[in-house]
Amino acid sequence: MNRISFTATLILLLTAPARAQIVVHDPGNLKQAILIAERTLREYRELLAQYDTIVRMSQGLGNMDGYRVPTIPTASHDIDQWQYARAWLEGLNSGDATGTAYAQTTRRLERPAGLLARLPPAARRAVENAYATVEITDAVAQMGGHQIGLIRGYTGQLQRAIDALEGDVLSGQPGSHEMTAILDKVAAGALIGRRQDMATNQLLSHTLEQLLARAKRLRDAEAATMNMRVGAMRDGRVAGVSVVRGAADDLRTWRQP
Repeated sequence: MNRISFTATLILLLTAPARAQIVVHDPGNLKQAILIAERTLREYRELLAQYDTIVRMSQGLGNMDGYRVPTIPTASHDIDQWQYARAWLEGLNSGDATGTAYAQTTRRLERPAGLLARLPPAARRAVENAYATVEITDAVAQMGGHQIGLIRGYTGQLQRAIDALEGDVLSGQPGSHEMTAILDKVAAGALIGRRQDMATNQLLSHTLEQLLARAKRLRDAEAATMNMRVGAMRDGRVAGVSVVRGAADDLRTWRQP
């Protein structure tokens, strides 16, 4: 009877599903997992401490309205005040891409047409260079005036962006001074600064063009003066002798009317 009971018990144990398992682990892996968890916990606590510090700093800022800077208005020409310069002043306010407004306020330049073909090569080149100086001056002034008009309109957009950034920087809401918000405001400020630099560089480039055009005009005037001096030194003696000879001939052949 005991043998039958033992056999039945053994069969029951072999056929029944397992209810328990033996836990097998690697001490080295467990140690590494514990170190990773401890490191993660330390980093989390450091981030939490930094966040608490930023929150305390934002709460200690208090009222920031005293740091607000009033907007500097962009000056524009009053076109109704000036009768004859109204066309180009309006172009300086809003732009003059085609140069029509500039042409309405400048003296008309007569074109030589076929007259230059009758001149000697040296004289023709001198006249062409003089025309080039006038055309360069017109091109630089027209483009510079148009750019100033565009910058006036662009300044309003930049000012609105600066006002929005100022509102975020001086905001009293704690969420505006969190880490990501501060980084976003720094990036926005840098972007606005680059836009302002672009506008400034455009104006500086047109200022340089004006100086270059003025330098060419002065150079042409000096070159004409030097050419006349060289001509006087080269041909002055002959011209003087010719004048004296002509005057002497006139005196010898003169008769009382």
